[in-house]
Amino acid sequence: MKNLTGQPAVPFTLLDSAGNTRCLEDYRGNWLLLMFHRHLG
Repeated sequence: MKNLTGQPAVPFTLLDSAGNTRCLEDYRGNWLLLMFHRHLG
């Protein structure tokens, strides 16, 4: 696996828990914690 520490994130758009579209660009200049998990089953 390639170490990408310190590299810019790839731009993306996702839906939040309320169904609103959120883009990475919306958070430019702010801290953002992303949590990824896999669904089991």
